[in-house]
Amino acid sequence: MPPSAPVSPAITARIIHAALVLGIVLFWAVAWYGGTSSLPVSAVPDRRVLYLGLFLVSAVLFGAAMYTAGRLTPASPGTSQDDWWRANLGRVVGIWALVETPALLGTIAYLLTLDFRSLIAPFTGLLLFVNYRPSRLAER
Repeated sequence: MPPSAPVSPAITARIIHAALVLGIVLFWAVAWYGGTSSLPVSAVPDRRVLYLGLFLVSAVLFGAAMYTAGRLTPASPGTSQDDWWRANLGRVVGIWALVETPALLGTIAYLLTLDFRSLIAPFTGLLLFVNYRPSRLAER
C-alpha cells in the first residue's frame, strides 16, 4: 500500500479553526439550553468581581491575540499558502487559543450564574474568530 500524501497545513488550519469555533458554539448552545430560565436584569444580583475579572481576563487575552496576530510575518513573494501555514501554524493556533479562553470562561460563567451579561465574552470571541479565520490570516 503506497503511503498517503501529507495533509496540507492550510487544510489542517481550517480543521483546527472549525473545531475551536464549533466548541464555543456547542458550549454556548448547552449554556443556552441549560439556562433557559435566566433572571430578568432587575433580579440579577450585582456580581462586580465576576464582571471585572471576566472583563480584565478577556481584555488581556484578546489584546494579546491582536498583538500576536499583528506580528505574523506576511507571505514572501513566490511562496505558497502551504509554506506560509507551515511556518506560522503554531503561532496562529496560539492566537486562536488566546481568543477561545475568555469565550469559554464567559460561557462557564453563564452556566454558573445564568446571567446573560457574561455572554459578552463568548460573543466577542466568536467575532474575533471570524476576524482571524484561516483564509484571512493567510492573506496578510
